[in-house]
Amino acid sequence: MTEKSTPAAAPPKRKRRNVLMAEQKRIVARAQKVRVGAQVDVMVDGPSPEHELVWRGRLAGQAPEIDPVVYFTDANPDALRPGALLRAEIVGAREYDLVVRPL
Repeated sequence: MTEKSTPAAAPPKRKRRNVLMAEQKRIVARAQKVRVGAQVDVMVDGPSPEHELVWRGRLAGQAPEIDPVVYFTDANPDALRPGALLRAEIVGAREYDLVVRPL
């Protein structure tokens, strides 16, 4: 519980949360931008639940259902197999998720 005279009590909780989340997105965007061009190993998960023609995977350390995902671009879906480990280049980022091109 905060005291009414303290700085923490000034803005409503939702506003403070929005400010913090906006800053977090800026931090992540900078970190993701640095990763573009890096080569990584990606485990193929399969088609995205959002669209069957979009395939996704994850990097080591990314847990399904919890962490961001990796989306494939410039990939032949017929060549992708769930569970396969592919070498790929990070070509972009969308907020917390990465976009890779198989090598």
